[in-house]
Amino acid sequence: MQTPLLVSRLTLTFGLIINALSFTTYAQEFPSRTMQVIVPFTAGGPTDAMARVVGRELSRLTGQPVVVENRPGAGGNVGSAQVARTEPDGYTMIVNGGLTHTLNPQIFAKTSGYALTDFKAVAAFAKSPMVLTVNPDLGVNDVQQLVTLAKSKPGGLSFASGGQASNPHMAAELFRDSTQTNMLHIPYKGTADSVKDIVSGRVQVGFYSPQVAEPLVQAGRLKAIGVTSTTRIKGLDNIPTIAEQGVKDFEFESWYIILVPAKTSAPIVSKLNQLINQALDTPETQKAFSNIGLDVIRATPAQTEARITTEQNKWSELVKKIGLQLD
Repeated sequence: MQTPLLVSRLTLTFGLIINALSFTTYAQEFPSRTMQVIVPFTAGGPTDAMARVVGRELSRLTGQPVVVENRPGAGGNVGSAQVARTEPDGYTMIVNGGLTHTLNPQIFAKTSGYALTDFKAVAAFAKSPMVLTVNPDLGVNDVQQLVTLAKSKPGGLSFASGGQASNPHMAAELFRDSTQTNMLHIPYKGTADSVKDIVSGRVQVGFYSPQVAEPLVQAGRLKAIGVTSTTRIKGLDNIPTIAEQGVKDFEFESWYIILVPAKTSAPIVSKLNQLINQALDTPETQKAFSNIGLDVIRATPAQTEARITTEQNKWSELVKKIGLQLD
């Protein structure tokens, strides 16, 4: 005769098995209808371009429509907060910058509308280094000369960015902290305006994507003195990394991720990761990414979560040090 406790345990075990089988069956059939990819920025930028390339390939692989929708606002917070509250069924995902995702809950502590725990990572799928550039008339040819000049006139040099908490801004803040230099931040409304002023000499220093920097460097309008990756980059092979030039362990990359609401089941996350990696394998995807200055990368959900945690810790310390709050 079975005891009530044994019956209870058997019932629980049977229930867990049924649930597991249900999730597995659902994942095998997924997707069976239209998927939605949210971009928390305006159309036309690199994040939007990547989302549309990946969306097109996902549609081809699955035979299901994939709709890319832009939901800009509050530095990416509007779209992120909306996705965090959607049904966790795998049919709505967000393409976001890794920096934006990890930084915003810290600098918009009251108004971001989401926490990192509201999401599960599906994949990290693209990255790009940045190029440290200076106005050619500044008279510096490498990183150490820039550091020496900046230290000789604290606050006398300025660096441009496309806005507060943007990739160029945070790359420069990391550089300032790593070199113990004091340069003035001049934020602009976008990259084009910041480029115009560094070329004219109104500001002296700026970090730019290779796609933006390379033609300006080749034309002699900017001078490249370092790259932020751990290895030199194609097209600017003669420019050493910042770490090579004595700034120990310096590394900064723009990187991009795909996320879903936190309660999305593990089998669905795994299936999405598999589909996205297949989408990245096509020559069309790789060429499209290369055309906007990005390298394709592949990462499991666990690897992506680990990087998010590492980046969160890295930026948390710097945000506190510089007092960056945008609420």
